[in-house]
Amino acid sequence: MKETLETLSGGVAVITGAGSGIGEGLARHAAELGMKVVLADIAQDRIETVAADIIAAGGSALPVVTDVSNPDQLDALADKTYERYGEVKLLINNAGIETLGLSWEIPAATWEKTLNINIHGVIHGVRAFVPRMIAAGETAYIANTSSIGGLGMMPVQTSYILSKHAV
Repeated sequence: MKETLETLSGGVAVITGAGSGIGEGLARHAAELGMKVVLADIAQDRIETVAADIIAAGGSALPVVTDVSNPDQLDALADKTYERYGEVKLLINNAGIETLGLSWEIPAATWEKTLNINIHGVIHGVRAFVPRMIAAGETAYIANTSSIGGLGMMPVQTSYILSKHAV
């Protein structure tokens, strides 16, 4: 564990869904470990607040408004990260949404939104960052956040449960 923490300290962490909840907590913890943190979220005000707190505490943070359901925005996130900080040591694909409803009652647009954020956001996050992480030839880590929902079943959460099983 100590070796892992030493590898991460001073490195760059990219965290999607960093504006609240688990993502915010992970971003703040990464900053406490001495990492430069790239905060990605659709909520600009929230990631700017988290970034300001990290900077006020002596850390380094870059808020980047990102819709993970859009592969081009994940590519842009990777480009901005590498331009600003260089190599990434930690990628956490955490952004996600919860949807409720019986599968036959959920509108097609809601299904698409849920799957695009919860599944494709992870897939395209990996696709946008991993080639450069591998090319660096250094130890790096990837965490794709699922949920307890990925281990269970709930009829009124079909789209959410399905997406978390996929992750």
